[in-house]
Amino acid sequence: MMIRTRWSVGFAALIMLTSSWRLGQADAIESPTVASAVNVASAAAHASTPAASDSLHVPDGARAVELHSRIVTRDATDKRVALTLDACAGLYDAELIDFLIAQRIPATIFATKQWLDHNPTGRAVLRAHPDLFDIENHGEHHIPAVIGKGRKVYGIAGAPDVLHLRREVENGAQAVEDITGEPSRWYRAATARYDEDAVEEIQRLGYRIAGFSVNADAGATLPQAEITARLKHVQAGDIILAHMNKPRSQTAEGLRPGLLALQQRGFVFVHLNDVAVQTTP
Repeated sequence: MMIRTRWSVGFAALIMLTSSWRLGQADAIESPTVASAVNVASAAAHASTPAASDSLHVPDGARAVELHSRIVTRDATDKRVALTLDACAGLYDAELIDFLIAQRIPATIFATKQWLDHNPTGRAVLRAHPDLFDIENHGEHHIPAVIGKGRKVYGIAGAPDVLHLRREVENGAQAVEDITGEPSRWYRAATARYDEDAVEEIQRLGYRIAGFSVNADAGATLPQAEITARLKHVQAGDIILAHMNKPRSQTAEGLRPGLLALQQRGFVFVHLNDVAVQTTP
């Protein structure tokens, strides 16, 4: 991977600076304590993390990586996991949300302003169940956190300059606060990839960057069987990423048996705000 020295050293050091941030009993997603090991995420090693096609390289832009994070578990009996659902653009997957409500499975929702504006029914259902759904910031228009004219991730244009990135983050945060009445604490960028300058700006604005360790549905593109199979590999401390904005996908069908199986295996679902989370290699 072609990565300049300032990225490999400066970026890791920058993330370490977030280690002392705390929100009540929950820690910043980048590091729970100063002593936590923090590394730039790699694409390797977990059986249910992104497939080989989901490499760390931005297809048409350099110097961007995917940040992987896990819950800090206390001991061998700690079987907490977190379900996170992205609501990019698109529609409301009522089948999925109704299932989570029926099974009392909490999820951290990363919603764009665009999704919140265009899905009043979904928005109302989420707000009617604040004990289950914590709504956080996925940006205003679902723009990747890479800065520079012409840069793209998976064909989606990034921010041409830092001012556009700032607007994407802050307008998304304001949309969340307008809906929930509470300030947004977390940010997950479109495509979940970041370059060094974007990370610096997002953290300067005071937001925690939400990583993940299990990519359950690959952007709501996988068939039911593959989604369920990926969840079979979930381990204690995993943060699951899936989507709730594509009801015509097979995400709901794949998540249902997978999440039920995790419950039967004794896993406990939690919000990101309720646990300490660290970035992992």
